[in-house]
Amino acid sequence: MALNLTFVSTLPDPLAFEMLMREYYQVMADKLVDVGGPVYSAEKLAADTMLHLDDLLPPHGRTLLVTEDDGTILGCGVIRRIRPDAAELKRMYVHPKAQGTGLGRRIFEMRIAEAQRMGCRALYADTIKGNTVMLSMYEKFGFSYISRYPENANGAELEPFLVYLEHVIA
Repeated sequence: MALNLTFVSTLPDPLAFEMLMREYYQVMADKLVDVGGPVYSAEKLAADTMLHLDDLLPPHGRTLLVTEDDGTILGCGVIRRIRPDAAELKRMYVHPKAQGTGLGRRIFEMRIAEAQRMGCRALYADTIKGNTVMLSMYEKFGFSYISRYPENANGAELEPFLVYLEHVIA
């Protein structure tokens, strides 16, 4: 399977991206419920993402899309600038069809490199408690556990269910 990993300035297929976001949010919503968190609608969260694309595309952010040669989107990862010198890693997702191929690691590495090119000196992230796959990835890349950072996009009501991380770029 030949895959293309590209930071995009516009979404080539907004509907396909929204569908991918629905899949992503359904996985996250289920994980949140599993740790005792509130129930969220994947459809509403995906629609909200689409309303705020300006935060995820240049000049404010970056969106990395993983596509097959026919344009099918199999994954993504987002960088959202939160300060002139800092960004937040968001919405990393690999479709089940492409899981187990090392694609998640490639998305992760490419976002860190892009954040450096953007002039970021620090990266922040959050994930749901018990999300061992992502927590392991953050740990491997030297992220440290921290308290909730002020620019975190999630409401404070989610704090008991999330883990917050920081990585200082040397």
